[in-house]
Amino acid sequence: MTSESHSFIIQTALLTGKILLENGAETARVEDTMERIMRKSLGVQAAKSYYTYVTLSGVFVKTGLEENSFLRIDSRGYNLEKVVKVNQISRDFTEDKISLAEMKTNLEAIDYDDRKDAMWKQLLFTGLLSGSIVLIFGGSFDDVPSSIVGGIAAYFIFQKLTNLADYPFIFEFLSTFAGGLCGYFVNQLVGSEINLTMIGTVVPLVPGIGITNAIRDLMARHYISGIIRLFESLFIAAALGCGVALVILLFN
Repeated sequence: MTSESHSFIIQTALLTGKILLENGAETARVEDTMERIMRKSLGVQAAKSYYTYVTLSGVFVKTGLEENSFLRIDSRGYNLEKVVKVNQISRDFTEDKISLAEMKTNLEAIDYDDRKDAMWKQLLFTGLLSGSIVLIFGGSFDDVPSSIVGGIAAYFIFQKLTNLADYPFIFEFLSTFAGGLCGYFVNQLVGSEINLTMIGTVVPLVPGIGITNAIRDLMARHYISGIIRLFESLFIAAALGCGVALVILLFN
């Protein structure tokens, strides 16, 4: 196998890891997928001289014939649709349904695809989430409007702020504080339980995927990534709680 072929395999594995890690996959899944690509491309015996290493800030492939290959991860978010697509492409490759070249072409298309659902759709489902959570917690329909308004306001403000800059924890705090204010004023008109309104405000921004991935990483013995994800998620949750708590302290 030529050095160009080795390089192509490595770059394909790195691109796979990059897309998965940037869009919400847990570390264990990323590493396993990259290793499967390497084994399928090189054979089990040849792949023994290779290993992959995944962190939250980059993906590595170490080989016996090439220099260390590294791809930096600049941002991390949650787009599980991309994760599902990459997983399917990986399965198709390991089952000989597509070639390595076709796999890399498909991966590049996924990586460059920055389409998102229309904002009105995001706000619609955010409102449904915030409103329904109140009923799940035993609230009345009187509390639903204020929860919907608070949740939509918090989510909308958060999206606009994150499009302008990247200040973790501060934007979560500001978004839930502003959303909490909106929900509070509506609650004074038609609601009955302010605490349920604040729950509906916070829910759309709760880092549920981050906490789940942290636990899965810890169970897979990826302790560093798991602990970092867990602390990050807990700090986000604390920022969200402080935002709505400040509203309650100021007005209630």
